[in-house]
Amino acid sequence: MDDGTKSSLSSTTSRTGRKKRPIYACLPCYSRRVKCDHLKPCTPCCLRGTPSRCDFTEDGRDEYMLQSDLIKRLKDECACLESRLAELELLGLGSS
Repeated sequence: MDDGTKSSLSSTTSRTGRKKRPIYACLPCYSRRVKCDHLKPCTPCCLRGTPSRCDFTEDGRDEYMLQSDLIKRLKDECACLESRLAELELLGLGSS
């Protein structure tokens, strides 16, 4: 019987001794348990009409990306791809 109580005590202490995982979702998404896309403000908060409440914990701040930064990056990437496509089309038309 003593073996059973020792194992149950050791499993209890190991559960309480666990390291908590950082919260990367915004606080409203975390409390609602919905998928957060880590943008600031995130899509679920915008769809709920509460983008001003979209806030991240200190751990999650390193993980989110401002929507304006994401849009700028995508525009830059699109412009780069368009210029490469134009170059390839010129090379393809010149050889015909």
